[in-house]
Amino acid sequence: MLDYFDYQKLVYEAFLDKRNQDNRFNFSVRQKASKGAEKNYFIGTEKGMYFSTTLWNIKVGYPGSAGDLINVIFSYTQKNTRLAYYIELNQTNSPNDDQNLWALNLIKDLEPIVKDSLGLKKKSNPSQKICNYKSKSRQDAYSTTEELMYDVFQDLEILMPIVNRNITRIKEMHPEFFAHQLTNEEFELQQSKLRERLEKFSTKKDTSQKGSEEVKKSDKYIVTENKALNQILFGPPGTGKTYKTIEKAISIIHPDFDLSQDRNQIKAEYNRLVENGQIVFTTFHQSMSYEDFIEGIKPVEPEKEGDPINYKVELGIFRRLCVNAAFDLIQSQESKETEEVLDFSILYDNYSEKVQEQIFNNETVELESKSGGKVIVESISAQGNFIVKHPEGMRTYTISKPRLSKLNTAIKNLNDVSNINDQFREIIGGSNSSAYWAVLNAIRKETKKVKKIKGQRSFTFEEKLEVVNGHQNYKNLKGKAYVLIIDEINRGNVSQIFGELITLIEEDKRLGKEEELQVQLPYSKKTFGVPANLYIIGTMNTADRSVEALDAALRRRFSFEEMPPSYGLEELNGVVGGVQLSNLLKTINGRIEMLLDKDHLIGHSYFVKVKNIRDLQLVFQNKILPLLQEYFFGDYGKIGLILGTKFFEEETKNKTVQLKSFFDYGDDGFEERKIYRLKDLSRMNEEDFKTAIIDLIQ
Repeated sequence: MLDYFDYQKLVYEAFLDKRNQDNRFNFSVRQKASKGAEKNYFIGTEKGMYFSTTLWNIKVGYPGSAGDLINVIFSYTQKNTRLAYYIELNQTNSPNDDQNLWALNLIKDLEPIVKDSLGLKKKSNPSQKICNYKSKSRQDAYSTTEELMYDVFQDLEILMPIVNRNITRIKEMHPEFFAHQLTNEEFELQQSKLRERLEKFSTKKDTSQKGSEEVKKSDKYIVTENKALNQILFGPPGTGKTYKTIEKAISIIHPDFDLSQDRNQIKAEYNRLVENGQIVFTTFHQSMSYEDFIEGIKPVEPEKEGDPINYKVELGIFRRLCVNAAFDLIQSQESKETEEVLDFSILYDNYSEKVQEQIFNNETVELESKSGGKVIVESISAQGNFIVKHPEGMRTYTISKPRLSKLNTAIKNLNDVSNINDQFREIIGGSNSSAYWAVLNAIRKETKKVKKIKGQRSFTFEEKLEVVNGHQNYKNLKGKAYVLIIDEINRGNVSQIFGELITLIEEDKRLGKEEELQVQLPYSKKTFGVPANLYIIGTMNTADRSVEALDAALRRRFSFEEMPPSYGLEELNGVVGGVQLSNLLKTINGRIEMLLDKDHLIGHSYFVKVKNIRDLQLVFQNKILPLLQEYFFGDYGKIGLILGTKFFEEETKNKTVQLKSFFDYGDDGFEERKIYRLKDLSRMNEEDFKTAIIDLIQ
């Protein structure tokens, strides 16, 4: 029999993993615990051999009530040898107020729907004091929590939209009905309380050694913040999504960093991590392409005037960051191959410096070729390449470090090369084989010890790329976290920008994971995978495009965190012009949601820096009014329903304007219709503006 505590722990872990992939699955945990239940994750009793959780916050209360309106119940069956679950809905048949009456109506309306979609294990009985019924599970009994939780999540996927539609329907008739799915804030608060309780309990002396070990083990399952590899912050404009990405990125890289510090200190740490290459910020737009994000063929500026323009594969934002992150993983456990690449890089740098000094002193640098002839080094280019030519020739050849490194790795002994053209071309392509042989041979003759200086230098991106391209096994490698912030992610064509990589960003498809996947990139033909230490944080303005309009493949691979307007901020407690800013924002948003939807609310950031009536006047003139005109496409009737009459003025009619006659089409009184315009708030005096604001919230 699975231990009661272990059963809870495994269910908790499964819910947490699911929630980190999809925050529609915010779930409840036990807040307080009586003696004997201090280490429990969920409401329930060991004696009763059950525990439960819910995904909704629906306030109900009546004598004898316990638990929530909608509960997922976990229990045992077959003499406690197997596991079981069901979904239970409870409410009194004698509600004492409107809230409880609406809750009762909700579960009564749901019963036939639940019966059709999930099946019923127990029907409700109208003659009983409690309206109670239970769903039928997909199996009678389960041997493992993995099998059980798979079916639980299947049922919840069906149940969630059904419940939410019915809640919305009741709220349309009764807006005061308190019912919603658990929010991110509610989830985090409950997790924090659970963590505090477990930490407190773990400090107490436990008379049972086994109990102490169980409490210690349980700590690792508690998280206070969503650390999903791929997450998107979504909400209306001005809710601080981009602002929040800075804190999230820092907390991912440095979990112990104190985010309660002054904002300037937080920004300083963020800027430091950007300079170190651990955070990269980009913004998606309609012109962003796969070639900008992953890789593409781009023109290369000629090294000498008159030379033809060449083209090469240029790495994009995402792939460059992947290289840096993967290199960090590789460095944690350097292989022989990695050492060879890095050692050669140092030898190359040392030798090129030596040659450059010889050329500066007007010395001729001659290198021996495979055939016994000579090759002359004419210069070292600004890119660090060797520019060589044959003694009697005029044509120069460019010998690059990355291609030499590939040759150095592939060919252990240059004297074993029988057909230099064929063998070199197979490794690096192109021509100039004799020139490459000569430079590589000269570098290998260098006797400087690289081990002493290795720790004193940083590695170029080309060196990192060469190491990453040659590395295969990432299993169990650990490294620093890297974060890519994509602002306005929904403004780009995500499917086109990510291409085939949309699959590779999944957690279990990352490099080193059991289901690791790699693909061959279309331009470079290199094998590529996404390292496990790379996090992606996106932001999405819901006023531009709703969550539902996003590609389904994207939504499935990202965890979504909603960021609605926050009315409880200290900056909104101030009173300006006789009106509290939080009340003003709440009033405007309430009317917008009634006329439009919650995706087009106005964020709190527009008001946080308002200190006086002039500031507020400018915010309305430059921010609020343009937003409302955009939302309602210049429909002053609807804008007027939000702001009231004091923000408008009737336009004086131009008597010279008359409509033309058009066959039998009448003017329908258009010439008599009144025309309204929004007032120019920049010219409105403060008293008139105060009057308009006070009128707005009434």
